[in-house]
Amino acid sequence: MMSVERLQQAAFRPPETTMPIYEYRCKSCGHTFEALVRSQDIPACEKCRSTDLERMLSMFAVNSEGTRASSLRSARKQNKKTQLDKAVADREEIEHHRH
Repeated sequence: MMSVERLQQAAFRPPETTMPIYEYRCKSCGHTFEALVRSQDIPACEKCRSTDLERMLSMFAVNSEGTRASSLRSARKQNKKTQLDKAVADREEIEHHRH
C-alpha cells in the first residue's frame, strides 16, 4: 500500500513525454507568441524569425466549480461598480446641464 505522500507525488509528477509550450516575446519586433519547444529546438519569432527572444511567465488556467463561482462573483462586483459609476456620471451630467 502506498503512503499518502507517495500518492501525492505520483499524482503531481508530469509524464516524461511532456513537451512544454512556452510563451515568448521577440526582442527584435516585440511580437508575443507561444511555441512548443522540445529540448533540441531553438525557438524563433513567428513574424521576423529572430531567435533573440525573452521567455515570459505563463499563467495556467484552472477550471472548477469553485473558480467559476469566484469568477462570477468578481464579474458581478465589477458590473455593480460600473453601474454605480455610470449612475453617478449620469447624475453629474444632469446637474451640470440644469445650472
